[in-house]
Amino acid sequence: MNRILVVLLTLTSCVGRAQTDFNSDIEFTADLENFGNLSGWKESLEGVDIIALGENTHGLGEVFAAKAELVSFLHQELGFDLLLFESGYGDAALAWERLDVLSPREFTRIFSSNFYYHSEEIEELVSYVKAQNGGLKIQGFDCQPQQNYLVKRMTEIAQAIDSAWARSVVGEMNSFNKLYQLENDRDTLGFNQQRDRFVDFLHNYNAFLNENTDRLLASGATENEIKALKRSNEIFLNTYAKVTIGEMMGWPASANLRDESLFEIVQWFKKENPRARIMIWAQNSHIENKTRPNDNVSWMGHRLKSTYGDRYYSIGSVVYSGINLNYNGTFDFEHADKAYLAYHLNQFQRERLVLDLREYEQDDFTRQLLLGMESNGNTAEFIARDRFDGLLFIKHSDIPRLITKE
Repeated sequence: MNRILVVLLTLTSCVGRAQTDFNSDIEFTADLENFGNLSGWKESLEGVDIIALGENTHGLGEVFAAKAELVSFLHQELGFDLLLFESGYGDAALAWERLDVLSPREFTRIFSSNFYYHSEEIEELVSYVKAQNGGLKIQGFDCQPQQNYLVKRMTEIAQAIDSAWARSVVGEMNSFNKLYQLENDRDTLGFNQQRDRFVDFLHNYNAFLNENTDRLLASGATENEIKALKRSNEIFLNTYAKVTIGEMMGWPASANLRDESLFEIVQWFKKENPRARIMIWAQNSHIENKTRPNDNVSWMGHRLKSTYGDRYYSIGSVVYSGINLNYNGTFDFEHADKAYLAYHLNQFQRERLVLDLREYEQDDFTRQLLLGMESNGNTAEFIARDRFDGLLFIKHSDIPRLITKE
């Protein structure tokens, strides 16, 4: 009798681990024949330390909403606890220091300078993160200096000690943008002088922080803010101190420069948080596993896959139809063409679906060279099985629900 009871308890325990209480209508499949809930994905992710959630463009609200649900699932069911956005390191690190006193909407407005993330979909994700009381953390991993909240806090923190120095911060940080015009003008001398001026400013700002640490703390700045400012400056120096003309806008040099830095920042987060399970929120290209045909960029994901192997899992987003938002406005799209990956996924008549390609064994369209819509409506040609470990398919998406300025 006791043996029977032990067996029953063991079976009950196993069933409990296989199921999930997580409520989502995103379906999961590993064979495109059997469709269930996201609990079926858990076994494939068991040994994963870093999972990257891609978005084919930055302008699709339903992709944001679905990814936010996946973040909640990964956090609740698998213990992923650090979320890195394709957004400025300084913006997010400094905003995080004020999470407790900011509303979800206020945090959403400042943690990223990317306007498309200032949306209700991201605000809902931030609300979830705040409710975890530190159990889930949002940070940024981009190296680009165009970071509004970072520059604001750099100015405010300096203002308490040296108002004249503080007044120079905005101009010096914004002067980085002159490098693009100087490169366009092919003005090598002017480019090098402007780069060196930016580098000197960063060194001077770090010296200011080091020389005035006690006074800054007494004036209201926190130790974590000062550390974040130093780390932010270190990222800029590591990325741009030796940048040469042609690496700001030239292709693939500019992408290689940025994505090498993105990889190094993710590596830094992993070393600083060795027990963390990391989620990356970024555009598809940054997270892909290997080079696409006719593309010679060394993307961040290539380095992550080479470094972590099966402990890195990339999931690319694919959308069949909708309205996309970019910097120039919006446009409608529908991929009713067999040349597109979205067309083939749409044949299964699912609204939202995760397909695990690691376990997928069919010799079908996932092994064929097909098209996908990427940033700004451009197309990319790739083999799904080669490029990603999994796919997030969305049948239809509108633009993000942008938060209006009050």
